[in-house]
Amino acid sequence: MAIVKTSDGMKNGGNINCYTQASAGDTAQTCSTDGGQIERLLYVTVKYSAAPTQTGVTITLNSGTDAAYDTLLVTGTANAQATAYLPDPKIVLRKGDTLDVVAPAAGGVITSAVSIFTEAL
Repeated sequence: MAIVKTSDGMKNGGNINCYTQASAGDTAQTCSTDGGQIERLLYVTVKYSAAPTQTGVTITLNSGTDAAYDTLLVTGTANAQATAYLPDPKIVLRKGDTLDVVAPAAGGVITSAVSIFTEAL
């Protein structure tokens, strides 16, 4: 399925971006930011439609500088139906950086939905 990006304006003139993607049953998926602007990562959520059998969601910062600087930020708990990541301290994605959220296949007809929320700077 395709990644959908939506943006909502804020009072201070910034935009909150939401990158979302849903999977088909028992299908791994990767949802990524587009790397087209400087953004602050606000939070990430991953939700499976039922109790999954999976190895754990991974969230990786892919450096626009070089792959040698890519950083695994977190690996979620195996078999968790919901995963949430709230970075502390805040993470800024430079132009060219992307954030990849990998939701492993979960078995049977179980689907997953990924949402990445950022603030345009």
